[in-house]
Amino acid sequence: MDRFESICNFMHFNNNDNIGTYQGPSKLFKIYPVLSHLNTKFQSLYLPGQNITIDEPLTLWRGRFSFRQYIPLKSFKFGIKSYELCESSSGYLWAFIIYTGKDTVFQTAFISGDTNKTAEIVLSLVEPLLKKGRMLWMDNFYNSPALIQRLRTLKTECVGTLRLSRKDVPQRVKEKKLKKGELVGSSTFRTGVRSEVERQKRSGNDFDLSWRGNKNEANEI
Repeated sequence: MDRFESICNFMHFNNNDNIGTYQGPSKLFKIYPVLSHLNTKFQSLYLPGQNITIDEPLTLWRGRFSFRQYIPLKSFKFGIKSYELCESSSGYLWAFIIYTGKDTVFQTAFISGDTNKTAEIVLSLVEPLLKKGRMLWMDNFYNSPALIQRLRTLKTECVGTLRLSRKDVPQRVKEKKLKKGELVGSSTFRTGVRSEVERQKRSGNDFDLSWRGNKNEANEI
């Protein structure tokens, strides 16, 4: 093994003496200072516009890792999965979380005891942008009526696909037979905030759903 390969094999960015006080993900201890620095820099150098989006890309990696993922529908089937918050128009990566398995911890003051994992991901990533009138776009992996209600109380709108099997999806929206391009809507009124769900059929079994709300309104749409 030459010197370059040796350096690559043993390179790390955290002092082993710090492990006793370390509070980040245990599996990322060696490189956590770099990850934290990148997150801080990405957020300090640029402020995204109104439209932001969340997704979970897979970075190609075929080496040994306890948290290496296999996702057959991705272009790279093996790799490191991360959750990323980006600006919709430019694709600028503003925040990210590396997925290290089921023990991945998401930290934000907006997480409560009844918050599910996908909602924890969303709230952790968007926390610095909450209460600033952003529009969050996300797919049906994250989207749910409960999450939308939570975001609405934090002055954040949402548009995205939604699994009709999710809890609290209005029955009217579930059962309405739609043709391509048709819409159906329903609304709920909780804690002084009205949220509306609008369902539009695109093709086959694919649907676009958007949620929006207004203070102190309770009229059916």
